[in-house]
Amino acid sequence: LSIRRQRQMCIRDSDYTSKLVKYIPSEVVALYIALGSILGSSDKSDSSLYWVIFGVCLVGTGLYLWRVTNVTKVTQIVISVVAFFVWAFALGGPFESLNWYDPVYGALLLPIYTFFVPMLEP
Repeated sequence: LSIRRQRQMCIRDSDYTSKLVKYIPSEVVALYIALGSILGSSDKSDSSLYWVIFGVCLVGTGLYLWRVTNVTKVTQIVISVVAFFVWAFALGGPFESLNWYDPVYGALLLPIYTFFVPMLEP
């Protein structure tokens, strides 16, 4: 390959990677995991508290992006909120209380969403 073609490929790979990192709300996923772990180790680990944690983190994803990181693109906020939902679904948490939930659904959905999400916004 020519040097120019190699540079173009590196730029595209870098752009894909930066979008991937930008869209996955790692701070909120870390908060969700920490709160879920605290709840799981306590005596009060009923599913309603897991749902509260999920709801707080779901709303918190949009607020965090908008207020803390100053994201103004609605598309980016929506993609990140959906990304949090996908991560939470894959981790189980409150979804385990649903009769139809199977961990394999989240295990399949997470890498599929993660692969395609950087391609969503031009």
